[in-house]
Amino acid sequence: IASTIAGRLGSWKFPFVSVKPDMLLEKPGEFEIELEKGVIAAKRHIHMTPADAANYGVSNGEIVNVKVETEDRSLVFGDTVVRVRDDFALAMHIDTDEGNAAGIKGSAMGEIVK
Repeated sequence: IASTIAGRLGSWKFPFVSVKPDMLLEKPGEFEIELEKGVIAAKRHIHMTPADAANYGVSNGEIVNVKVETEDRSLVFGDTVVRVRDDFALAMHIDTDEGNAAGIKGSAMGEIVK
């Protein structure tokens, strides 16, 4: 869930990042929603195979920065976790707020910078 969406929903009964089996979202006097499966705000991360990790010189769990150049809002995403598994395809996952901050429309290319 993106930060701005969480803010629009109102107060949270549990922490913003939750691994609890359920969560209650409420906006006092307006609505209350119980989510049975839990919700997280995932940390930005890159999925890659072991071969990709070797190619980029990174390892599982490493924290890197990723430089993204766009037409008007280029930036560097810090604190990006590298996740390595045989069944992953090379892709970086960010939330809507982060994509909007960088002016990303659809997809974009990034460069790992340590």
